[in-house]
Formats: sequence, C-alpha cells, structure tokens
Amino acid sequence: ANLFLGGMIAGRILHRGFGGPRMEMMGGAGQVNWIVKRIAEDLPQAQQDVFRDAMNARKDQLVTMGKELRDAREAVKAAIETKPFNRAAYDSAATTMSQRQTAFSAELADAVGDSMELAAGKPAGN
Repeated sequence: ANLFLGGMIAGRILHRGFGGPRMEMMGGAGQVNWIVKRIAEDLPQAQQDVFRDAMNARKDQLVTMGKELRDAREAVKAAIETKPFNRAAYDSAATTMSQRQTAFSAELADAVGDSMELAAGKPAGN
C-alpha cells in the first residue's frame, strides 16, 4: 500500500506538466522542495503555508532517506558492473535498495498525509 501510494503521488507530481525541472533530475533537498512546491500549488492559498511548514519539519528526514536510497541505487549499479559478476553481492545490494525505497516511500506518504491534514485544520495522523 505504501509503495502504491508513493508511486501514485510521484506519478501525479511527475506528470503534471512540463514547467520547471523534473524531479529525477534533482537530488536531495531539491527533490523534497520540488515535491512540496508541486503539491502546495494545488491547495487553497490559506492552506499552502501550513502545508509547506509541516513538510519542512520533515524535510531533513526525507533528504537523509533520499540520499540513502540514491546510495543504494549506486551500490546496485556497482554490483552489476563488477567483473566477474557476483550474484550474492548483487542480491544484497538489490535487497537494500528495495528496503530503502519502501522506507522512503512510506515516509514521504506519511509526511504528505500528515501535512495535508494539518493544512486542512485537523490533527496529523487521524
């Protein structure tokens, strides 16, 4: 469910239009800022600042997890490029990447959900 929700959010954001740089071309804080900006644009003006502030409170965690995910992707790439190919090293790197992707997607979905609730005037997590 978390991967589906994360994919759905990312798909909506990535395919919304052609203005500005695409998220996958950015890294770290740039990705988180881009996501927050794109979602906030759809909110009523009165809710935008509350949403941004709530997301900014979670930005450091999301950036850290995003960097860990990028490192895991690089480890998979390195395992694929290693000669001779070592299946155990590849499997380990792929498992780590999958775990970090799941964790990042869950954290992003939770942060967006909590921030949307706060922007709507509800306590987060209800």
